Amino acid sequence: MATAPAADQLKLLEVAELDSQIARLERDNVKHPLREKLAAIMNAIAARGRERELAEKAVSASEEVLSQAEVTCAGFQAQISDKEAKLNSGEGLTSRDLVALQEEIAGLRALLSAASDKEFQALETLEERQERVEKIATQVKELHDELLKDRSELEDVVGEIQGRQGDLRAQRAVIFDPLSEDLKKTYLHSRESGGYAVLAMHANGATDGGIHLSPVEVAQIRSLHEDEIYLSEDYDAIIVRLPA
Repeated sequence: MATAPAADQLKLLEVAELDSQIARLERDNVKHPLREKLAAIMNAIAARGRERELAEKAVSASEEVLSQAEVTCAGFQAQISDKEAKLNSGEGLTSRDLVALQEEIAGLRALLSAASDKEFQALETLEERQERVEKIATQVKELHDELLKDRSELEDVVGEIQGRQGDLRAQRAVIFDPLSEDLKKTYLHSRESGGYAVLAMHANGATDGGIHLSPVEVAQIRSLHEDEIYLSEDYDAIIVRLPA
């Protein structure tokens, strides 16, 4: 059985407490609410980006519709102007020709009116879609601003946490480095296994970790020399005996 001075084993409890504090700080870092918030903001930015892409395509489609409507209206207007010029000149036209020309102009004006309505509707649709793009762009900017603010805040928090961890690791090194090599190896193995790593046992057999050792195991531990390292197989933890 591996051995280590009883004093070293007691110091291991201090190391374990420092490791617990370091681990808690790491959980605070990894699970910090700002990380979840930042992820949500980035998802929202990505979603708005997709919406903006679709909205911009809709604007392009509306611009094409409006352009076609303008061409159509301009075509009707050109025909009307041409026929009105002929009507006003009256050159080479019979009375029947004049009546027919007036009817053609009236028909073209009706077509122009309908085309103008479509042009107006196309313009309204275009403006609405342009406003949609602008609204999304504003939302994206606001999200980016919020992202930068929260990211800066998180960097400050992480810096503070890492600073505290650095202080704790320095304290740990002062205590841990001089300990018995056998004790350090056993402790590190226990930590890597995911067990309790180390438990303090009082003279009456009770532990500080809320773990109830069996009477047989307690008797076995008590029978050991104080320098012997006892590793509980059930809990994968070094049992450190506290002074009576």
